[in-house]
Amino acid sequence: MSQPEQLLKSFETFLASIPIEKYRKELMPIKTVEQDLPKTLNPLPNLYQTYWTNESKTFIDYEQFFENWWKSHLNQIDEFIRQYFWGCSLEFVYLGFKARLYRIFISVLTQFHFVYLWKAYCDYPIEASADLDIKGIDALVHINNFRVALQIKKETYRSEARERGRFATRKQDVDLNVEVPYTVMPPEEWQKKISKAKKEETKEQYKLFSCLTKNYQDWLENGFVIFKQSYSKVVEGFISERIKETGIIGWQEVLNYLKSENCL
Repeated sequence: MSQPEQLLKSFETFLASIPIEKYRKELMPIKTVEQDLPKTLNPLPNLYQTYWTNESKTFIDYEQFFENWWKSHLNQIDEFIRQYFWGCSLEFVYLGFKARLYRIFISVLTQFHFVYLWKAYCDYPIEASADLDIKGIDALVHINNFRVALQIKKETYRSEARERGRFATRKQDVDLNVEVPYTVMPPEEWQKKISKAKKEETKEQYKLFSCLTKNYQDWLENGFVIFKQSYSKVVEGFISERIKETGIIGWQEVLNYLKSENCL
């Protein structure tokens, strides 16, 4: 097993240890810190340092990550409290931040899994960093002098799926943008939606996501969504066919390509 494959396996072991159901009950209902966060409170540099560029590759749990982030940002948090939460208890603000960062945490870890997968099984060089992410680039693929920005996007587009977009400057020096979709809804739920769809157009849309879940995604026992090896390889093949194009290739077009590759 190669070093990138070993690292991917270790990362998946860590993902499987996250008590998702516990956090879903405790943190997901909390929506008290919804303001745009200033750059000084952007958690992306900490997330990348801890789960991507950290040389020790010891994946700490969310409790430890949040405690580290909180303690290292006390001055900035105090300024934020004076602006938005004057008179509120520290516990109230603490829980608000913990819930807010958890949503970002889960989204970024899903993104990291795809990039770890790419590094383990794909040929084209790929890079990821907080600086790129802040610009709206989840990963950057290099094909000689051609630069392809990947955006790993959750299908729902609810607020938690857009958290990092609030930091994005969108000043991208790339040749092509490709949206890589995923969904947290399991295959059986997509089948139910297909059977209940009244419009053929809607049914076809649901079938695309059903194909995605059956052929390119997996779910760990705790419910965390991960990607199959085939997903990174198919996306690599897709962008290799689109070299020299410019602009944005949306998730709809990518889903159609995925279906043509693997689904009847």
